[in-house]
Amino acid sequence: MSSEGTVPAAEPRLHRLSSWFDPETAAVVTILLGLFQVLLSVPLAYADQTLPKLFILPLVLGIVIVAGGSFTMANERNPSRLLLRGCAYSNVVGLLGALLAFCLYCFSLSTERNEEPCVPTYSDYAYRPSVYGCPGELLTAYCWSVTLLLLLYDTGAVVLHCLLSVSALKALKTD
Repeated sequence: MSSEGTVPAAEPRLHRLSSWFDPETAAVVTILLGLFQVLLSVPLAYADQTLPKLFILPLVLGIVIVAGGSFTMANERNPSRLLLRGCAYSNVVGLLGALLAFCLYCFSLSTERNEEPCVPTYSDYAYRPSVYGCPGELLTAYCWSVTLLLLLYDTGAVVLHCLLSVSALKALKTD
């Protein structure tokens, strides 16, 4: 028999959870959230005092989040079963990593910083007075705000990885 008139079976694509859910848009936003995590790991490498190795978490997690978004985008552009499987696995790993990071960021934000009180020094070179009296207090406030940003970006990544994981796993289950 000739196979000239046969149409190849459609490759598996991500399951559309609802009409408002677009996997390509979710993949792009996921990639951006991962890049933000990687970029914010740089200031933590030099500044964080509460958990000295905390900067490794957003660096590794950002790479995993970017990989999950990239697999999702690749599967949407060129659907295949292998890409769908990679999309599902990377999004599940990203979800678990993001949940772990969420807990660690919350712990880092909630810890009390018991440091020695310092005497504020004023110099002639200070053009504008700071709310914080000591450089250590300024650094602590900076680290706290960077960790809060990481927590917010991580919350978005948890939501997107959850949606993308459910979508990919449903698509794998139906095939």
